[in-house]
Amino acid sequence: MFKSKTLCLLASSALVAAVGSASVAHAAQGPDIVGMSRDGSIVVEGIYDSTSQTSTYQITNTATGEISQITPPPGVRDFYAQDLSADGKTVTGTYYIEASGRKASFVWSAANGFTDLGVVDTDTTAVFASVVNGDGTAVAGNVSVMSMYSEAFYWSASTGMVGLGMLDGTGSEASAISNDGSTVVGQINMGNYNYHAFRWTVDSGIMENIDTLYTSSYSIATSDDGSVVAGNGEMSSSSPYHVFRWTEADGMVEIGTLGGTYVSLRAMSGDGNVLVGQSSLANETAYHAYRYVASTNTMSDLGTLGGTSSYANAMNSDGSIVVGSADNALSQRQGFRWTEATGMISVEDWLESQGATIGNAVTASADFVSEDGSVIVGATTTGSSYIARVAANEDNGGCAPNADMCHGGGNNGGGSGIIDTAKFYPTVAMANNVVVQGGVNSADTIMFGAQGAPMRNLLTVGQKSVWGTIDGGYDESDNADGGLALGEFGFGYGIADGVTARFSVGGTYTDQDLDAGGDVRQRGFYLSPEVSADLGQNVYLTVGGYWGRSSVDSRRGYLNGAVTDYSSGDTNAETWGAKIRFDWLNAVTIDETAITPYVGLSYAHTKVDAFTETGGSFPVEFDGSSDHSTIARLGADFVRPLNDTVRLLAKAELDYQFENQAAATSGTLSGITDFNLEGQDLQQFWARGGIGAEFDLGKGVASFMVNATTKGQDPTVWLRSNYTVKF
Repeated sequence: MFKSKTLCLLASSALVAAVGSASVAHAAQGPDIVGMSRDGSIVVEGIYDSTSQTSTYQITNTATGEISQITPPPGVRDFYAQDLSADGKTVTGTYYIEASGRKASFVWSAANGFTDLGVVDTDTTAVFASVVNGDGTAVAGNVSVMSMYSEAFYWSASTGMVGLGMLDGTGSEASAISNDGSTVVGQINMGNYNYHAFRWTVDSGIMENIDTLYTSSYSIATSDDGSVVAGNGEMSSSSPYHVFRWTEADGMVEIGTLGGTYVSLRAMSGDGNVLVGQSSLANETAYHAYRYVASTNTMSDLGTLGGTSSYANAMNSDGSIVVGSADNALSQRQGFRWTEATGMISVEDWLESQGATIGNAVTASADFVSEDGSVIVGATTTGSSYIARVAANEDNGGCAPNADMCHGGGNNGGGSGIIDTAKFYPTVAMANNVVVQGGVNSADTIMFGAQGAPMRNLLTVGQKSVWGTIDGGYDESDNADGGLALGEFGFGYGIADGVTARFSVGGTYTDQDLDAGGDVRQRGFYLSPEVSADLGQNVYLTVGGYWGRSSVDSRRGYLNGAVTDYSSGDTNAETWGAKIRFDWLNAVTIDETAITPYVGLSYAHTKVDAFTETGGSFPVEFDGSSDHSTIARLGADFVRPLNDTVRLLAKAELDYQFENQAAATSGTLSGITDFNLEGQDLQQFWARGGIGAEFDLGKGVASFMVNATTKGQDPTVWLRSNYTVKF
């Protein structure tokens, strides 16, 4: 495999970056893809923020959908990831260290974090790592020396930083490293805008000028073992590019063209036998993707999708599957997939041949392909990234997807289809947000909803009470809307003068329809102790606790091509919480209306078990997650007697949540990549009001109150009804 900085993909979407196969060249279109692992399971993608003019990088597991962030170490800026190792475990790149004022380079892995590559010598002013080998043990790039010239370097943990020299030139640049880390290739600056291709090996420690044909040449690719080199060359600054292939035995040999004068290189197979790229035809007006096989010295025109041009971007390691971009009959760009059996077909047609429903063309390019050809990553027509996948047919012995008529099925591992990552991952975050936030929201609603009137249940010494409460309502959030219900039974006892203890047990149910399609249902129970004590001057302190457990069933909807697909999962959640509240009982009476102001603070914490979705083409394996809420409340309760048996009730409350963001969502997109999605923004301030009545009924008191909340964490509208008997 080779890693080419010259052809490094400078596109706009971070997801496609980590999926590149070991033989993939980085092309200059599509999303901002750093690389893709050879097996297609990992993609590293850069996301550029035009406001801050900085890039952040995320790692996507294409198998599970899990996304994780690469967080730069403290004290650095201008952080850029440049390449991903073929095994998907190591990223190399650059950053600026503010304390030393030095432009440095690094290797990063989830296991070991960041490792600074160091410098060649004391004259080194900046280090620019470009490419990393297959297992992340060797890196190549360039250093600036006293801001005067550039020199290629090689780095490994055992050798440290090694300058490769520049022969008789004025500088050198590394552009690719072999998969085994034994060989670096690039170009030497010979002056007068002329360059010569070079090859350097660890064993020899010598830079070799391999150019025997051109005025200028550029090594772009090397085979997995470094024995084959390929690149572009030109006879003059005004002549078109040609492509060469070099071996120790044959030297530099041109591969020819498709009849025209121009040919460029995009990628080399792992064994160096197959090259792909683009060549002009004899008429010099059309440009087609080609596939060159050195063992037979043949160059094949891969054609188009009905238009006039195409170009190859990448292939799997043996060169049997090629992907790229081509014009269709409507002069629109589409991603293509080529095999000898099928010829060039669009990514959409490939998927539909495996049973997926795609609808209109959505791909603009195909930039990476996995080793077995089952996963393709590229850019959509809207500039975002996509993941296309064909699943192995379990009923056909798990036939490999590069068998051209192996129709996908898939259960837990997913099926055939395509997702626009810009639209897909928000559905993952939304579903998880509803699952996790459901626990803390229920706890808060119970502690200040069903149990939100402690002053109506004060007892004298030895007095007892029992009650039943039913709440039901509707909740609308940024991610979902639906109904909720809870039922509670409780017992109270006056344990001392001015001190009342209460204990309740209840059940909860919520059914939320997700805005992106699907729903989340939660069923659970809870236990809640509470004590109110008179501190004097009619000021009461109430402290309470909460513990609950619930089962969660989710059905997440998302677009798979032209149809809505669904993946389902079930898990369990456990929530605990606590509250403290101060009431100034009947502090003011105005026109027979007694006003009790209060202030309260609640904390709730939910932990959700990991779970794996089933069904659908792109199920997700969610990591276990947790979230919490801390809410301050300032309000007043109002009681106005209408007669001896009926009293009007009202409530007004202002609420503030200290957290501004929900917990992150992490997991795996089955068969594809890991993910770590940033938590969604939370509404921090809202107002709540309620109006109702209580009346003497039989031996007890019945009450109801209709509550409404502005956009916030409490339910939008709900009815609280209660019947309490004191004895």
